[in-house]
Amino acid sequence: MRGWPIRGDWRDWRPAIWLTMIGIAVMLLFSPFFLGALFIGAAIGVAIRISQRRRRLAAAARSPGSAGRGSRGRGGRRAGRR
Repeated sequence: MRGWPIRGDWRDWRPAIWLTMIGIAVMLLFSPFFLGALFIGAAIGVAIRISQRRRRLAAAARSPGSAGRGSRGRGGRRAGRR
């Protein structure tokens, strides 16, 4: 299995949550508040990646016959065509 497993609960979003908290803390502690924007932007990027991964795994779970086999599906050639 590649990557980390998707469990389908709030723990999937922990990296984005932590980056957001760090970004807010940096904004509160340091005078150029835009330094925290780097962490907030990273949190948004991580959240997008998590969302994409969850959608991809949900689509693979809906169609187990064609998961990981390319665009042609199970047999390579479609049945009845030559």
